[in-house]
Amino acid sequence: MILINLKDEYEVNHRVKILREWLNLTRDEFSKKTSIGSTQLANIEQKKQKAYAWHIQAIGKEWPQYAYWLVTGETIPEAGQISPELEETRKNLLKVG
Repeated sequence: MILINLKDEYEVNHRVKILREWLNLTRDEFSKKTSIGSTQLANIEQKKQKAYAWHIQAIGKEWPQYAYWLVTGETIPEAGQISPELEETRKNLLKVG
């Protein structure tokens, strides 16, 4: 069993916003891909409502490589579970190499 220790009950909301911005998608574009309404997405990002399980599932279905990070804030690169920050680092290393 995995226990998740949330310091802030809106940590997942913050990661939703980080992911959307890193993907360089508008709220409307993100909404179309996930079926999360634009207003609801704005409320999630602005911490006016918590991200529900179905929101996380919809995002994870569209971008499965970020699902574990979205829920836990952690990565498992060897299992293909990454974060936008880890992906950015990987891309920068490829540019250098």
